[in-house]
Amino acid sequence: MVLCSVILLLNSCVSVNYVNGIIPITQKHHAIAVLPPRVTLERKIWMSDDHYKEITLKKQTHLHAHLNRSFNRRVNEGRCFVEVLDPSATAYLAFSDDFNQGRVSSKELCKLLNVDAVFEFNMQILEPVSEFTALFFQETTGTTLITNQVILTASLTDSLSNAPLFTLNTSKIGTLGSIKQVMVNKVIRRATRNTPYNLKKNPYRKLYNKYLKQ
Repeated sequence: MVLCSVILLLNSCVSVNYVNGIIPITQKHHAIAVLPPRVTLERKIWMSDDHYKEITLKKQTHLHAHLNRSFNRRVNEGRCFVEVLDPSATAYLAFSDDFNQGRVSSKELCKLLNVDAVFEFNMQILEPVSEFTALFFQETTGTTLITNQVILTASLTDSLSNAPLFTLNTSKIGTLGSIKQVMVNKVIRRATRNTPYNLKKNPYRKLYNKYLKQ
């Protein structure tokens, strides 16, 4: 396996990095697991530690299900060729401090879940300024401030590698009146659309056609 990376800038909001030979490697995958995300939420000043932990866990569970649905939708559309492990098989990891703090390696998780690769992602859902502050600045100075920011980073690691085969970074920013859930939906669609299992999307389509000719 060659771990020299190839970097592709898909547009100003998405960057993908994958190893040389990504298609021959992923063609050997039959099943993957989408792991619960590690989530960072905007913490309000009034939130206790327990309350913040509670809402973070709820959001983690919701996003985990959301990403699995997005993957399965692409499977059903014929745009993703691997089987995605049922989310109930990985949901318990959201309650594991070892997992959430990164003390379990991706290779160990592949073995534990009996899959060829694991898809891991981190989500930050932030509110740089409040709607009230943004409205005040817009009315008094004409300045447009960012009220919402969603950042997703993802990686794919298989049972044979010590480093990710694929990484992705994408983000959305919103101003006054923006809706966080719409932004979350957008970055999750980007994440599943740009994995190397989607052979109908370039550059993977070109790489796959080249692979078939070898």
